[in-house]
Amino acid sequence: MATLAPPADATLEREAEAWMTDPYGHFGHHNTRIHSLPRAEVEAVQLVAINKRLDERRGQIKVLEKLADAQGITCVGTLDAIAPLLMPHDIYKSYPVSLLARNKFDQLTTWLSRLTRHDPTGVDVSQCVSIDSWLTKLRDETPLDVATSSGSTGTCSFFPKSKADYRVSVEGLRVQLAQEFGTDPRPGDIDDPIHAIVPLYRDGHASTGAFPKYIREVFCKGDDSKLHTAFNFKISSDLMWLAARLRAAAARGDASKVDVPLSLLARREEWEQAQREMPIRQMEFITRMVRELRGERVFAMGTSNMFYAVAKKGLEEGVTASFSPDSVLMGGGGAKGVPLPDDVEEVICRFFGFERMTSGYGMTEMNSHSVRCEHDHYHMLPWVTVFQLDLGSGQPLPRSGVQTGRAAFFDMTQDSTWGGLVTGDLVTIDWDNDCRCGRTSVALRKSISRVSDSQGGDDKISCAATPAAQAEALDFLTGL
Repeated sequence: MATLAPPADATLEREAEAWMTDPYGHFGHHNTRIHSLPRAEVEAVQLVAINKRLDERRGQIKVLEKLADAQGITCVGTLDAIAPLLMPHDIYKSYPVSLLARNKFDQLTTWLSRLTRHDPTGVDVSQCVSIDSWLTKLRDETPLDVATSSGSTGTCSFFPKSKADYRVSVEGLRVQLAQEFGTDPRPGDIDDPIHAIVPLYRDGHASTGAFPKYIREVFCKGDDSKLHTAFNFKISSDLMWLAARLRAAAARGDASKVDVPLSLLARREEWEQAQREMPIRQMEFITRMVRELRGERVFAMGTSNMFYAVAKKGLEEGVTASFSPDSVLMGGGGAKGVPLPDDVEEVICRFFGFERMTSGYGMTEMNSHSVRCEHDHYHMLPWVTVFQLDLGSGQPLPRSGVQTGRAAFFDMTQDSTWGGLVTGDLVTIDWDNDCRCGRTSVALRKSISRVSDSQGGDDKISCAATPAAQAEALDFLTGL
């Protein structure tokens, strides 16, 4: 399967290096320039970057090395040829769940080390007795800030995101959200401190708690008084895992068998009470922000369903917000399968006083979030290579015409991991026609769904890698 890399081109090499290390600085933090590049130029840089990352990471990330060696891939001559090295998202929860139940954090650290170039195995985790203490220890003593999922399937994922990765993510949000496409950025769009309203937690290892400290850096410019969170404490990853195991046990029809430490099970009421109180406290928080930040420029980020509940109640009580007109409200997922009302955006915009609500598409395993334009397309940043995979074979679909397939990505800005990811999302792209908004970047249609929804609730990912190579890499990863 070995192939030839494209001929060396000094200009493309320099461009790829800039996109990989400081993409927003390279483009002068100019949103319009970023989304106005010719498609052929973008893909040429992407191919060079993929080969550079492969050359670097195969010697740094052991599971990538196993996967590449088993298929004889040392370089690629086309974008689609990298598909066999894109890793399924569930690889980040491939550890034996019993390790969590028995607090075997030394073995979990070994498992994690095989997925990142930042080696955490030198950290003494022998005194860690919880997920929170383990992840905090790694965060304090390594470049990592490991991200956990909510564990909706009963198993939490641990993605070895780095602090640098988080900063790139939040910088991308500010560049895209604070500027109107088609115009030059004003100095204040990049440099001025902005009030940030986050109706969630101030700290944590899941995204609901991890992002605020980086938002404080990028949006608030280090001014702690401009970061406003509904809960000024850390969300517990242990309690999130407990909730996930409780859901899994209930789904099996035996809620009495929950395989977590007894000390954690004893905190069940603590979690359930916090969940009962959350909507009320979020409502109170947003109402207070509306009153205290009148006329101020704000960046508000939360789930659309939460914003809708707050906005509906506020309007019923005759309350509306009056932030500065250049403020931004960004909604997103979080409905967890519960359909949102048809008037969700209308109600939210009426309450907050905005012409339109912005939403984004992204995930923990990627640095780059896509912002929805006025024509309901999510525009991918040029340093993210988009793939659509056939649901049956896992092979890339053609980059022409209108295609619907499983979304996969290669994010060249990843500092900690390889950057290639196969998701559980089903996306549609028109490859032949640019969006009417004027952006030339690859555009995903708004109608993004879960592959599992089209397959009766299950999602068995078919990868482009050979089954033998997949098995060898997974055996190495989980052989603890």
